[in-house]
Amino acid sequence: MEHTARSPWSRPGAEFFTDPADPLQRRYEALRAYLLDGVALTDAADRFGYTPAASTTVVRDFRAGHRDFFAPPPRPGPKTAPAKDAARTRIIELRWGGHSAVEISQVLATEGTPLNRTGVAEVLAEEGFERMRPRPHDQRGLPRRQVLPVAKSADFGVLPAHAETRVAGLLLAVPELVALDLPALVAAAGYPGSRWIEATSSVLSLLALKLTGIRRISHVEELAADPGPSLSDCCET
Repeated sequence: MEHTARSPWSRPGAEFFTDPADPLQRRYEALRAYLLDGVALTDAADRFGYTPAASTTVVRDFRAGHRDFFAPPPRPGPKTAPAKDAARTRIIELRWGGHSAVEISQVLATEGTPLNRTGVAEVLAEEGFERMRPRPHDQRGLPRRQVLPVAKSADFGVLPAHAETRVAGLLLAVPELVALDLPALVAAAGYPGSRWIEATSSVLSLLALKLTGIRRISHVEELAADPGPSLSDCCET
């Protein structure tokens, strides 16, 4: 690209306009030179690094309305938000029903389209809704959080004499754990217990999950009704 001769009255910094580095600005300056300053199309093309054919295309596109010279640069990150899009209609419906972002997030969690409070608030802002403070629980009309019972040691006296289990292999680890004197190791390490579950049983319950290959806490329920892990903990203690 040829450098434009600087006019006698130009000041330091004029090269930003005469030798633009940004492609959008270069197109702008070429069009300005041709359309406003009366520079011949071929001269404007040479000055700003275009071929004559490319200059013709630039002028044609400009006259057709393509004038996004100063469009902001694209923002990094994903251009779509599937979770927001999936819940958007329901979010709007719930907001028209008078629910806050916190309440809407709680409802979505029960309907198969979970979205956290921040995501809900962003959707509401995009749709032009003003921020609403959460209402007291007794005014929300939403299901309250389930209070789970406190974990306790099993009463083996009420268990049947025979029971089926999918993890009977846990009992094979009992001799090794006895040889290790696991209760002494737990005591020496200072692992905490509770009023209902002693420290050794707590550690054994975690060990049982590892030995059965349970990788996610959300899958623990698969063993909740299985007597195998409980029996193995009992034998080991």
